Amino acid sequence: MRSSVTSIGSLALLAGACWTVVGAPCALGQTAAAPSVLAGAYTEQQAVEGRTLYYEHCLLCHGETMAGVDKASPLAGPQFESTWNGAPLAALVARILTMPPEKPGTLSQEQSVAILTYLLWYNGLPLGEVPLASAPDVLAQIPFQIPSRE
Repeated sequence: MRSSVTSIGSLALLAGACWTVVGAPCALGQTAAAPSVLAGAYTEQQAVEGRTLYYEHCLLCHGETMAGVDKASPLAGPQFESTWNGAPLAALVARILTMPPEKPGTLSQEQSVAILTYLLWYNGLPLGEVPLASAPDVLAQIPFQIPSRE
């Protein structure tokens, strides 16, 4: 009898954890769905922090309009979208981690994710209420998607 009470209590805790993590109930054995960049996968605070970091580390090569300066590739617009559409956000973060070219690896994972959120905002993707996680395994599940231009 005691083990069934413990099991019921464990199930209740698990259900509560699912509700807390994803904001909705989930069945046992199911994983929470990854956030979508089209539905808001990052917060305004992250994008503001990302903007500050972008201006400090990226502006010189990519420019204020993210069109790219000299040989630097654009971070917004059709070329950027066609290059990255469908790619996992982890791939974008991995690329940011190689920057700036003269000092690769100087940005942390968290700083790179913040810069990514600014890129998402600049490319017209909506803000959300939950911060974008910086864990590579989570970012690997979230594809970059192009917002509707309608």
